[in-house]
Amino acid sequence: MNKIWVLVANQAEAQFYACKRLPGKLVPTGALINEEGAAHARDLISDAPGRVHDRTGNARHMMEPDTAVKVEIRRRFVKEIVGRLEAAHQRRDFDELVVLAAPAVLGVIRKTMTSGLAKTVIREMPKDLIGQSLDKIEAQLKREFELV
Repeated sequence: MNKIWVLVANQAEAQFYACKRLPGKLVPTGALINEEGAAHARDLISDAPGRVHDRTGNARHMMEPDTAVKVEIRRRFVKEIVGRLEAAHQRRDFDELVVLAAPAVLGVIRKTMTSGLAKTVIREMPKDLIGQSLDKIEAQLKREFELV
């Protein structure tokens, strides 16, 4: 019987589960943690944000922290997630893949996957279920797959 993997991910964590059919009982197979993914952009930059003057008057404002840092951290973490999926797929640990990921992470996952791995994806859901119990993740998959 085909083995199915379910990836549940956001920018700070990725959880991997396996099952024989969907909907069905999920078995945890691993996890990845990205401690920088939960940090604020201002905490990832070594220097304080700069200040700018108003065009009129004497008021000064702090500039927004550079969000490109968060984007790069997300991209590196997704590359690590996809690397783990690629290795597992080459070992034939799974035949089909379901991806439940925060919308911003799901977009990067799509861009990072090879075509061979992308062909194993049977369903994508733009949902951040990290922190939810296994029962809630299984219930979400049950609702999703009963609609088909």
